[in-house]
Amino acid sequence: MGYRVVTPEEKAESIRLVVEMHYSVPKACQATGVGLTALRRWVARWRRQQDEVTQLPRLQDQELIESLQAKLALLEAENQVLKKQLPSHLKVLFGRTK
Repeated sequence: MGYRVVTPEEKAESIRLVVEMHYSVPKACQATGVGLTALRRWVARWRRQQDEVTQLPRLQDQELIESLQAKLALLEAENQVLKKQLPSHLKVLFGRTK
């Protein structure tokens, strides 16, 4: 028995049955005539590719979050310093004490 050539469209349809239509791999194999091992391999490869695609924006978002958290911490520290210095500046500006 020889190998059957599977077109990219057939491959995509087989993967879609498992991923989107929630067919079991054996059931999708019966429906499409594709081998069990091949379909499992295709689905695993598709899922890895999807994880890589979704992981990149997460990493970029995480870098942005960390950058913003660092800026926030700096601004809060500066704010605390200014709160402590403000009364002394008011004394000098208005010439009175509380």
